[in-house]
Amino acid sequence: MTKKPTLHDVAKAAGVSIATVSNVLNKKEKELSEQTRRKVLEAIQRLGYSPNQHARGLKKGKTNLIGFIIPDQNPFFMEILKGIHETCAEYDWQVIVACSEENEVRQNELVDIFISQQVSGIILVPVTSTLAGKDKWSNFPIVLLDREIEDSPFPSVSATNIEGCCQATERLAMNGHQRIGIILASPDISTTVQRRKGYEQALHAHGLRIEPDLITYGGEYGGTQSQINGGYRSTMHLLNLPQPATAIIAINHLLMLGALKAMKEMKVRVPDDVAFIGFDDHPWSEINTPQLTVVSQPAYDMGRQSIHILRALDEDKTARSIKLPMKLIIRESCGTATMM
Repeated sequence: MTKKPTLHDVAKAAGVSIATVSNVLNKKEKELSEQTRRKVLEAIQRLGYSPNQHARGLKKGKTNLIGFIIPDQNPFFMEILKGIHETCAEYDWQVIVACSEENEVRQNELVDIFISQQVSGIILVPVTSTLAGKDKWSNFPIVLLDREIEDSPFPSVSATNIEGCCQATERLAMNGHQRIGIILASPDISTTVQRRKGYEQALHAHGLRIEPDLITYGGEYGGTQSQINGGYRSTMHLLNLPQPATAIIAINHLLMLGALKAMKEMKVRVPDDVAFIGFDDHPWSEINTPQLTVVSQPAYDMGRQSIHILRALDEDKTARSIKLPMKLIIRESCGTATMM
């Protein structure tokens, strides 16, 4: 295996000191002659030397790395990651991804680890509506993503959760459904609270009662597989009520997967027996039978905006929180008014 050339190798090849090579690399060349500068650059090219960007970043007090902490393995976060990754390239940053699996202790450990590694910033999807370590992290560039925090010192990038879930519920009500069930995630995160609010607003607007037995929580225990299982259990509950739900909304992708599994096992016909609306759009939503009606979130743009905000924080500029609009994409699974 060929040994990677070092700073010492470059200095020896150019016939100069290591300090001189360092000055050329850091563009501190005012006291160097053009001949010396050229000798160093020629040696770098000849040897194929590449500076250790991480070590150089540590010396300056930060690296070119961004930490991205996700709560689970929802494909929604992978679409966000695409926006983050492509925007990082504009600023010569790289992104490292870690998963908290909806565990607050693990989340806080990850934040501390990233800070100790002197990353340039952190994008955090928080697992609760409060943040225990926010005071000690307040001077570090952190952007909250998707979920918001009460009294947070950090800017956030989120979506219009109330409006998105309200639109989905209204669509089902307009199609004639009076028993609309909803499968919510953890009750302690802002997206759940906001989407429940949108659901209840739409029921009220259409003169429908809020029925406690139609409101279920499938994500109380957190984590990837537990949310899929929660979506499954919640759907079984909604369809086995004395007066079953005639329509169901699952408010995230993992809950939606569990719900679809339950309906398949029960041989429920969608939308003939039960109308269904999920969250997050993916290519398979269109090739599923029936095609899935979903509330689409602007995942890619959320990722891009989070990096732009981190860049502003890195440059000591003011950064404001951003809300991006959701969109209801109507396909076959929600049915039509004539089917009731």
